Amino acid sequence: MHNEPIKESHLNSIASMSPGRSLKALFWLRTVTILGQLSVVALVKLKLSMELPLLPILITIGVLALWNLAAYWRQSRPWETTQLEIFMNLAVDATALTFLLYWSGGATNPFVSLYLIPIAIASAALSARYIWLTSLMCIIYYSFLMLFYTPLPPIHGDYSSDFNAHIFGMWVNFILSAVLMATIVAGISQAIHRRDKLLAKAREEVLGSEKIVAMGTLAAGVAHEISTPLSTMTMITDELLHLPDPDQLLHPDLILMRKQIDICKERIKELLDHAGHTRSEGGYAVPLRQFIDRIIDQWQVIRPEIECSTSVNEPFQNPTILAEQTIAQSITNLLNNAADATLEKGNKQIAINLSNMQQELNIQIDDEGSGITPELANQIGKVPFSTKASGFGIGLVLSNASLGRFGGEVTLSNRPEQGTRTEVKLPLNNLIIEENRTHE
Repeated sequence: MHNEPIKESHLNSIASMSPGRSLKALFWLRTVTILGQLSVVALVKLKLSMELPLLPILITIGVLALWNLAAYWRQSRPWETTQLEIFMNLAVDATALTFLLYWSGGATNPFVSLYLIPIAIASAALSARYIWLTSLMCIIYYSFLMLFYTPLPPIHGDYSSDFNAHIFGMWVNFILSAVLMATIVAGISQAIHRRDKLLAKAREEVLGSEKIVAMGTLAAGVAHEISTPLSTMTMITDELLHLPDPDQLLHPDLILMRKQIDICKERIKELLDHAGHTRSEGGYAVPLRQFIDRIIDQWQVIRPEIECSTSVNEPFQNPTILAEQTIAQSITNLLNNAADATLEKGNKQIAINLSNMQQELNIQIDDEGSGITPELANQIGKVPFSTKASGFGIGLVLSNASLGRFGGEVTLSNRPEQGTRTEVKLPLNNLIIEENRTHE
């Protein structure tokens, strides 16, 4: 018997089928039940003038209230909650209901259908064995009340003769049961719906992880294959640098090519180290600003055709972090995407803005490309796509996955002037080595 709505979180606890949360939900359900029982007793005694045996009824409600206080204390204990404990709580509730019905009409009491509530809760929270035990217990109690009970007294004479106690009680019971069952079923349905959404999201993340692993494995294999051509290019470049060149026309280009080859070889070594093909030297400690500057400087060597300007929002927190190469590669991929978009529009400028407040690095990369459509913005980091004719579309996916390992994210938006703003947000909590240390 309930007289107020049940909190949705308590119903979700039952629907989640966790013994610990189910025990908490039963405490709140029992609390509402006790209040409802007291309200019904007051109604039939004061309003309907029915002569009920108040002493045994109030003693039963009091014992149930004491059990509920013990259940409240139990929630603060570190002991593991078992299904047997949940079943015992349901047994106490069903036994208390039996005592109350015995003193108020037995099976003729319209509230006898409340035996369905423990069965419904057991069905949602317990295993098949305890569901059948709960059902058998309620059937035995109901059968007992068919034979043994104290008859209900008649309702006050203000009501018509055909509007007897049983009919009136059935009406009240129907209203309460309808509200209770609708609330419980709605709560369970919503909990299942949320669970299905979480499972679908988890499956999507697993599939995405499998794609990333597959691309990483493929990249490691390709790295092995291109190491030999790079070594050949290094040898040829060194030979050309030592050839006499009176006009020195090729010398600057050869030096640039040699630097770019060295960067490619360094990247391949890092890739193979992380893939486990050789013994990795591990990360190293470096100030954050130095880490970012090194990424930008190396990228400028690879993309000398781009005019890059870098600004820093002060005050810039500059802690010492663990230089994680996957983060460096992710930022490099994003810079390359911005450079390609800018060149396709016949421009050369890229602007980089850095800020670091409250241990969250924020990098804004503004290009002067064609911008991005809302449809493509929704696919960022989820599926491979490219706006370039020669692009493979995996740069953003790899960058988003790598930064996501550390709680970071990549977002793209259109700039009011022209082009796209790529924004990287990266929490540094897991990367900081020495807190409260500032490097200029």
